[in-house]
Order: sequence, then structure tokens, then C-alpha cells
Amino acid sequence: MNTLRMFCLGSALLIPQMAGATLPLPNDSFGKIEGILDFCAKADSQSATKYQERKKLIADAASEKEVADARNAQEYKDAYQEITDALVKVSQDEAVKACSAYLGGK
Repeated sequence: MNTLRMFCLGSALLIPQMAGATLPLPNDSFGKIEGILDFCAKADSQSATKYQERKKLIADAASEKEVADARNAQEYKDAYQEITDALVKVSQDEAVKACSAYLGGK
């Protein structure tokens, strides 16, 4: 549970800092954040749209090519897989609680 909260908190802190910049974070961080948001969209399917909106905020100022290039980078893929592997170990109830708290800013 602490791992999920830590990653959700980290992504919550990074998103406001990224506004107005074109992918201002390393590809591995981008992969982890998108992995968390995709995980939350699956775990908390009733709020999936909200997680996808947050995901769009990350790359809002970047071009489609920049985003595609970042997602194709090995660092992104490795980080995305690493976070996905870690989060699948979290129980469904804990995942929904942590993800909902992230959306609520708690």
C-alpha cells in the first residue's frame, strides 16, 4: 500500500510542475507516471476518464511526435513495466483507495 501511495503522491506533485513545458521529465519518470495512471484507470474503472485526463496533462504541451518518441524509448518501457509489475501486487481494495485519494488530492 505504501508503494502505491508513494507513486501516486509523486505523480501528483510532478503534474503541476509539468504544465507549460514539453515533457519536462525523463522518459523513465514519464513511464512510471503513465504506468500508475493506467493502473489506477483499471483498478478504479468508474473514474477511468479522470485518470486518462491526468495522463493527458502530462504531455499537454508536447507534440505527438515527442510523446511517441518518449513512449518508444527503452527507459520509458522499462520504467512502465517496473511500476506495473510492482502495482499488480496491491490488493484491489487498497488500489481503489489509494487511486481515489490521489484524485481527491488526499
